[in-house]
Amino acid sequence: MTDMTVSFLFIVLILLAFFATQVAPQEKDQVVPRTIHDAALDQLAERQREIVLLKNEVERLRRLVPQSTDTNPIETYNTNVAASRGKLLREIKSKIESQDLNIEVTVSRDMDALQFKGNGLFAVSSSEPSSVGREQIIEVAKILIDELRCYTLGLGSAVEGSCNPDLALIDSLQIEGHTDSQGTDIFNMDLSTKRGDQVFEILVQAQPDLLAFDNLHAQPILSVAGYGKGRPIADNETAEGRDNNRRIDLRFIMFSPVSEEMIPHDVADIGRIQDIFDRGRASQ
Repeated sequence: MTDMTVSFLFIVLILLAFFATQVAPQEKDQVVPRTIHDAALDQLAERQREIVLLKNEVERLRRLVPQSTDTNPIETYNTNVAASRGKLLREIKSKIESQDLNIEVTVSRDMDALQFKGNGLFAVSSSEPSSVGREQIIEVAKILIDELRCYTLGLGSAVEGSCNPDLALIDSLQIEGHTDSQGTDIFNMDLSTKRGDQVFEILVQAQPDLLAFDNLHAQPILSVAGYGKGRPIADNETAEGRDNNRRIDLRFIMFSPVSEEMIPHDVADIGRIQDIFDRGRASQ
């Protein structure tokens, strides 16, 4: 009996020793199975390799950026034209203010229009400028006749690189009439158009040569539009705000090429672009 018990215990010890060799030793406080632990280390190493590859790619692209010379000629031309327009509007505003400080003119937020605000320019519900407003419009006409020459074509044109290095050309000078909020939409739309018509008439009577300024399509640049009460620049709840909204805007719409061949590169190039427009009209 004793020999059998000893033999049994010996066999159990051998089996325990065998199973012990099949189980990985566990470190103190380790609760994650070794297979999961090793898999996590492999994934971490793989992510680290990916990070290194991504950093190398970022550095490669960063080195390429300064070498890139790709530009959009149309976008570049339009950007330069916008800057030239802003400069032109500021110069006109400065000359107007030097002639008559009572003319309240500002450059629009988008740097594309001169806004002649109220200050008695139009009485309530009237399309006739006040006597003071009429004199102010005549003063503006004298300044426009000189400033527009370098940005237009036609008989009155004087386009040259010294005054217009970016060859920014006006497509339309839109005389926009506006009203305050009093009255119906239909009434104000009609009234604003009549105000634009009145200013157009005063400008042309004072300086008939304004009609000689053309765009690239050989069309007069002067045009008229009415916007009613839809585009206020001041609070219509106050008398001063309503007075400011009874105004005229002179909006400068510039030529924008639709293809690279329509971009003028020098003064002589303008004639080539006009020929393209002429051929287009002839084929219609």
